[in-house]
Amino acid sequence: MAPPFHPLAVPAKKTALLILDLHKFIISHNPTGESVVLNAVKLRAWAKAQGMLVAHCLIDFKATTPENRKMAARFNGVRDEMGSAPDKSGEDERIAAIADEYVFWRPPSHISAMGSYGLKDWLAEHDIQSLVLVGLSSSGCVINTTKGAADAGWIVTVVEDACGDKSPEAHEVIMSKLLVGQANVFKTEEVERFTW
Repeated sequence: MAPPFHPLAVPAKKTALLILDLHKFIISHNPTGESVVLNAVKLRAWAKAQGMLVAHCLIDFKATTPENRKMAARFNGVRDEMGSAPDKSGEDERIAAIADEYVFWRPPSHISAMGSYGLKDWLAEHDIQSLVLVGLSSSGCVINTTKGAADAGWIVTVVEDACGDKSPEAHEVIMSKLLVGQANVFKTEEVERFTW
């Protein structure tokens, strides 16, 4: 029997795979972006085979970040760049949402995907108790989503080789030191062996 904090402790139908910020623009600026996408594709197939729901949590690059937020200049600059190159703002075609998947948007000022419009209501509506997280970046959306979700009571599993960061050193510290107190951290091949 799995311990109560393990992903196998709840049924697959009460587990959701959250795919975080796999925008083409973000992938292109990440040295492990390609391998993250490939592992995310594998995990989406695994999740669907288990009967899990799949949600894509993305940044609304059309939104303006208020000037009183420290990251305003950076995010508003990215917004302006995305406006002139909208093909870069979408998800990579290999992992983009398909018909039976859900998409949730959040303003750039919300680093955690838990700030996505409607996400918490959707999780409650489907009685989701456990989250599996993949995406970019480890020092941004991944760590903030993990901590926010764990603090709110969800079982959280982070798939370390389906996440990445501009800084490999930061990614390693986050996965091996910072998340392990609040989340399960596994590799793709380990998660793919989980069956209910």
